[in-house]
Amino acid sequence: MPDSLRPIADAMFASAASVLGTLAGRTVAAGKSARTASESSIRIDPDVVATVTRIPSADLAFVARYRKRDLARIVELMLGTPGDGGELDAMQLSIVAETVAQISSAMGEALASDTNHAATGIESTVATDAGAFPAPPFTTFSASLDLGAGFKTSLTLDFDVLAQHRLGPQAPRPAAAAVRHVEEGQPVTFASMQPTPMRTAAPGHANLDLVHDVPLEISAVLGQTELSLREVVSMTTGSVFELDKLSTEPIDLYVNNILIARGEVVVVDDKFAVKISELNPVVDKV
Repeated sequence: MPDSLRPIADAMFASAASVLGTLAGRTVAAGKSARTASESSIRIDPDVVATVTRIPSADLAFVARYRKRDLARIVELMLGTPGDGGELDAMQLSIVAETVAQISSAMGEALASDTNHAATGIESTVATDAGAFPAPPFTTFSASLDLGAGFKTSLTLDFDVLAQHRLGPQAPRPAAAAVRHVEEGQPVTFASMQPTPMRTAAPGHANLDLVHDVPLEISAVLGQTELSLREVVSMTTGSVFELDKLSTEPIDLYVNNILIARGEVVVVDDKFAVKISELNPVVDKV
């Protein structure tokens, strides 16, 4: 069964190389994979970033492990800030988490495609606790990713027993069950019933009683702007960036990310408040 996993793993490594090449702005080639078996549990390693990717349509998960030091160099390539691949700061760690999630999700999509499963709902998360990993034993595949200029990193994929079973050769379909003779049944009779009368709601309030207690998140947005990743990571205390609105323009009020009103900022009891000036505003005003 493990040999049947190799083509799938190789396709996943190729997908990882493609995504990594796009992120780093380089051509990345995946090397030949090597397979091992392990009876040990996967542990949290300070030198490794591990993700757990779940594929709901296939009802399985796999683990991908990346070298943290190499990820630091990859982030430097992405930001265009050469360094020594040293300790990662908080912003770089955030970029690393997003990077490995993208690569692992792409590998999950490649796996789903190769096994004729839907790619919907695939989710990759960085494991911060050993309890997030599947139970051993594992079949493990490792391959190098060559980023050129003498820079190579390695990527490891771990498949637990359930994943091996799901991805192994398809079991023969069960034989059709023998047709059992069923005697003809008697007609069924039901007691006569009357429909339950519906209570008429007050005008403008039909069915609202069902949702009155649903909590909604309201956001007051002063303005927005677009910054490059390089500009964000270069921010320091005291940095100033310009928003897309004039100081005299009203702010936008969103309910669950839907624009429902505009208003002006006021102060009530030493707290900021919003005085609504326009309901259901036109989104695009010239």
